[in-house]
Amino acid sequence: MKRFFLLIQILAILTPVTVFFGYIIMDEGDQFTAEHYMITGLSTLPFCLALLVKYLMSDIDKNSD
Repeated sequence: MKRFFLLIQILAILTPVTVFFGYIIMDEGDQFTAEHYMITGLSTLPFCLALLVKYLMSDIDKNSD
């Protein structure tokens, strides 16, 4: 179960990085606007949710030992 959550965290942290570089490539290096920063910030939400689920499931993992 720990490996599963590690995979989820890695995939979730790649989301904002991909969005960030995607905007740079699409805008051909132009300056970011407020919308770019907002979407990049919102794309960190899956990482936060993955950490929350891992925290909530950590008690269940300890009880199964």
